[in-house]
Amino acid sequence: MTELLLREDRRPLLIGHRGLPALAPENTLRSLGLALDHGADSFEVDVVALADGTLVAGHSLDLAELCHGAAHGPAAQRTLTDLRRLDPELATFEEVLELASARLEGLPFLIDIKGAGNERALVDAVRRHGLESQALLCSLERSVLVRLRELASEIARSLSYPADRRRISERRAFAPVVPVALRGLRALLPHRLGSWLDETGAVGVTLHQSVISRALIEICHARGVAVLAWTVNDVGIRQWLFRAEIDAIITNDPRPFPLAV
Repeated sequence: MTELLLREDRRPLLIGHRGLPALAPENTLRSLGLALDHGADSFEVDVVALADGTLVAGHSLDLAELCHGAAHGPAAQRTLTDLRRLDPELATFEEVLELASARLEGLPFLIDIKGAGNERALVDAVRRHGLESQALLCSLERSVLVRLRELASEIARSLSYPADRRRISERRAFAPVVPVALRGLRALLPHRLGSWLDETGAVGVTLHQSVISRALIEICHARGVAVLAWTVNDVGIRQWLFRAEIDAIITNDPRPFPLAV
């Protein structure tokens, strides 16, 4: 996996964040497919588990998020059949893996695991589809990555940071305060990252764009660890990350954009 992620002499991988939400509802098969149709090398998908253990593509178990505004309230106790009455486009994890197997041609794709306790089911699904060498399992929770390392050391892992479960970084109302908070996290990250990588055995770090520095990229590359930036929609920031030797750019709109040296 490391050789697939590290940039070396190529341009950064361009990854559709939950697909291409600019054109289709996020985390749906249509959105993931459109990302690839419009120039993305790969895609990132969020995965949650329903009460019966069914793994589905979604950012949370909030109905408004999982079913794209079709209803409100908790989704955890709903069955897949119930949820698909609300949103026929709700995708299972198995369907996402089928899409990856059919379309990605050996390239890595990101599985962002929301919550703990379903690591074995997730690993089993990846293995059933023969995608052990392409799946990059991402989590904000180090304990999840440690468990995945125990269950399937052959499947690559990426440490996500920082936590943004409520999508505060995407809300305009919080725009003035987000940079201040992230600057503090950026200063601390180089001092913490080494021990976190040792603990999890991660081959990548999936980081918010604002906590990334050239020095941090150099630290990671010295360890053979790839750096993936999220969620990068501004062309100027993309250009800076390109010059800073970023390995992958995760974006809401992966349609091609200029990359000036």
